[in-house]
Amino acid sequence: MSIMQYLAIAAAVYCLVSLFVHFVRIVRLGAPKDKSEPSGSVKEGVIYANTRAMMPDQKESAYLHIPSYATGMLFHIGLFCCLLFFLLSFFPFFNRWIDGCNWHYVLAIPTVLGTICGIILFVRRLISKDLKPFTTPDDYISCGLVTLFQLMTTLYLCCSTCCESVTILYYISCILLFLYMPLGKLRHAVYYFAARYHLGFFYGWRNVWPNKENKE
Repeated sequence: MSIMQYLAIAAAVYCLVSLFVHFVRIVRLGAPKDKSEPSGSVKEGVIYANTRAMMPDQKESAYLHIPSYATGMLFHIGLFCCLLFFLLSFFPFFNRWIDGCNWHYVLAIPTVLGTICGIILFVRRLISKDLKPFTTPDDYISCGLVTLFQLMTTLYLCCSTCCESVTILYYISCILLFLYMPLGKLRHAVYYFAARYHLGFFYGWRNVWPNKENKE
């Protein structure tokens, strides 16, 4: 492995350890304690909180903004694919596979869509009269780093064999993202799981989630 790969691994380990410690701290501080008699299933509530409850028709106003909801979903799907490709990039079989066929262009579809959506979200924050007053430098940095990561993943999948500098820039984007993730708003990757667990526990315990409509 190259020195850039070692640095990327070190940054990823730092990121994972930091987020894990933060997650444990959140769970300990906010561990649900309910002394009432349960009338529902906590397990079903937690599952519902992370699945059906995330659909736009189950949210307060997301169903009124489907294009924005879809843009955000594609942005996150692209990021998840990029993280998977980052992990696979350290396995020789994966690199040989994408080098030996044209499937890397297919693999790049979600990263391309994610990059486009990231640019849209970034520009929207710059020009929207509704969002701009609430946007902080952290919002721009976080969105920019994730978008850059997806862009460089796309280039890595399609051009790494013919341009060595693309590979170097790709791992630099990985390092920057992993170093910043535990510091800024990207920590919501941890808050999401803790919050959805607490919601699922509370409403599952009280037999509110899943609601009767979805149980039928």
